[in-house]
Amino acid sequence: MKAILMARPEKGGIEFTEKAEVPKPGFREVLIRVKATGMCGTDRHIYDWDPSIRDMVKPPMIFGHEFCGEIAELGKETNGSLKVGDFVSCEMHEVCGRCYQCRTGQGHLCPNTAIYGVHKPGCFAEYVKVPASNVIHLPKNLPIKVGAFLDALGNAVHTAMATEIPGRNIAITGYGPIGAMAAAVVEFCGAGSITIADVNPLALERAESWKKSLPSRRKPESIRIVSMNANDRETSMRRTVEETNGGVDAVLEMSGAEKAINDGLRFTRNGGEVVLLGLPSGRGINLENYKQDIIFRGIKLHGIIGRKMYDTWYRMLALLGAGLQIEHVVTTESSFADCEEAFHLFSQGKTLKVVMYPNGK
Repeated sequence: MKAILMARPEKGGIEFTEKAEVPKPGFREVLIRVKATGMCGTDRHIYDWDPSIRDMVKPPMIFGHEFCGEIAELGKETNGSLKVGDFVSCEMHEVCGRCYQCRTGQGHLCPNTAIYGVHKPGCFAEYVKVPASNVIHLPKNLPIKVGAFLDALGNAVHTAMATEIPGRNIAITGYGPIGAMAAAVVEFCGAGSITIADVNPLALERAESWKKSLPSRRKPESIRIVSMNANDRETSMRRTVEETNGGVDAVLEMSGAEKAINDGLRFTRNGGEVVLLGLPSGRGINLENYKQDIIFRGIKLHGIIGRKMYDTWYRMLALLGAGLQIEHVVTTESSFADCEEAFHLFSQGKTLKVVMYPNGK
């Protein structure tokens, strides 16, 4: 079968092959024929061979963990609700089911989690083998372009739902793919105002384009697009704090960039919260003023990983069913054979979401 491997432990060490072995589903496993797959920030970290991810991945290995497809084959003793031909996706975090977190409804925090596409072979392939218990049925009318990145949309929904949205001032630091999804989610869920902050002119341009596309019910002044580059940072910070009456209620930090995290702390009102999803390229960051920006101002920090299993999936599908528009985040579509060019664009920040198809669109 066709597949994309992280073939070598080095930056850009990927390889397209047509000779990968089709996996065989075992006990309580399902084989899924991949229709479309999304490129995630984690995949970029793998492609760039960042220190934050390299200890988890053992090349050569098929990576990727966002996809949709059809069930091709059922292993023994699979869930009776699953049938060959079903349109599905999958929660690609496999948890132990035995630890404290799993037994108290916090399976997404399981310390024994194995991630398909990171620790185990993933979905950048024509076929992927997954646990039957993790399979999620999708609506038949859901575009496969959207089904390809539900894993990432789930991250955006999980991050947004970690705080209260309706009628509150929300800031998003980092208008990459998941930042763009989060902006759409908080707008759809009734945020009083939205501040989108980035340093990349292309990201800011995309945010402005999204803002212009919104329904007329949303007043343009309720969405601020602010540049945080060196020349604009202090002015943008001061104006945002003034215009939100002392700072935003919550920041959704999507970039993992050190400056963005520090900016987010300063954006936030006293007693506000910063919800952290973005991963830094290294193992740690420096806080500019820990005492003043967190302790003395009573800021709450909330780390986010993955999606709640499976609450977030049902919420996400319900939002899409209610009319959440998200297709605009896909700015590049590619075949597996052209994966190197797609990865280069993604790594350079020249595109938002990349969706790849095993045999072309």
